[in-house]
Amino acid sequence: MIRRRLLALACLPSLSLLACASPSGSGGGGKGGSSATGGSTGSGGSSATGGATGSGGAGAGVGTAVGHPFPLGDKSASWAGNCMLTTVANASTQTQSAYSNWKSAYLVSGSPGQRVQRPENGNDTVSEGIGYGMLAAVYMNDQTTFDLLLQYQQAHLDSKGLMNWHITSSGATASDGSYSASDGDEDIAFAMLMASDQWAATATYDYLAMGRTMIEAIKTYSLFSDGTLQNGDNFNTSDTLNIDYFSPAYYRLFQKAIPDGGIFQFTVSQGYKHLAAQSGTDGLVPDSSNLEDSTTCSTCKATYGYDACRTPWRIAMDWCWNAEPNAQTYLMKIGAFFNGVGASNIGDGYSLTGTKTSSNQNLAFSGPAGVGAMQGFQSLVDGSFNLMVSPPGGNSAYFPQSLRVLSMLMMSGNMVDYSKF
Repeated sequence: MIRRRLLALACLPSLSLLACASPSGSGGGGKGGSSATGGSTGSGGSSATGGATGSGGAGAGVGTAVGHPFPLGDKSASWAGNCMLTTVANASTQTQSAYSNWKSAYLVSGSPGQRVQRPENGNDTVSEGIGYGMLAAVYMNDQTTFDLLLQYQQAHLDSKGLMNWHITSSGATASDGSYSASDGDEDIAFAMLMASDQWAATATYDYLAMGRTMIEAIKTYSLFSDGTLQNGDNFNTSDTLNIDYFSPAYYRLFQKAIPDGGIFQFTVSQGYKHLAAQSGTDGLVPDSSNLEDSTTCSTCKATYGYDACRTPWRIAMDWCWNAEPNAQTYLMKIGAFFNGVGASNIGDGYSLTGTKTSSNQNLAFSGPAGVGAMQGFQSLVDGSFNLMVSPPGGNSAYFPQSLRVLSMLMMSGNMVDYSKF
């Protein structure tokens, strides 16, 4: 499994995986790409869960052993942080249904492979969506879908080995899309590491080797000199930061996945420094800032909107999986804020001082808020999960539906760091 394989790749033989890890510290933000909203949803469809399939991009061939079947059962009991799962009945079954509906609505032929389309944006594809799809597929034990998405991702790499962030419906790189977006890059790379512990390598795909190659590219092209995460591989001179790209639990594993991954400890430490500077009293971070943590720059967006809304989900992983105190501090703020609002009253926009700027109910906000509440706000966890099960109107779109699935996976205890088992 990845735990033993990473040990062999990144550590001295006499050391344990945890012993060889560098100390964790703070991490970075990044901007770039774009966060998609809107679209139309679908329902129905069947989920290709269960056994692992396949070799090759089409997922055909001899099946391989399953490492972690869905649902996981009690695997979340081994989380380092004291995270509350939802108490809503049949949570895993409801999650599987949401995933099936998501596939039916957004998964289409990619020529090659398959892609996640945005119906509201001319049926285009963004690397963000490929990352979401690969994460969902690996946790749903759906190797067929994972390999098809991986095939598409590999066909759309830029010159630096990371995925072009924006692809048209015809398969061409969009005029604004010929570089990567770090949120998509990190989700894809982490999903590859999880796939290496979920399924054996196929004749076509060595998941761990591919993940390591991508992590090396992120290290080379998407970090500032202090380790802070850039918005993508085309932002090395840009004084911009999207704190919602900061996914510290990923970078702890990236540090161990490659022999020269020590800089990722600073990605973690710098990211927490920026998060603390920007999260204020209520944990409401801006959609974008500059590297000095100001929101007064010309490209800054000083609102908790459709980028920032993902932050609680990303930070909660580091608390649930690793019991990181900085994550707990942030989650206590954002959890208390949204717990006071109530799951059914969460709008899709806030000022950084807590004023609601829109009353539209959107799962892209209520889902991650529910994940952020797992640190200690049970009523918000359950209220959010119930909204995921029966979404309010206006949520038939790629972006909220994608975050719906990922939030449900986390709140039901089915999104874990496989390297720990």
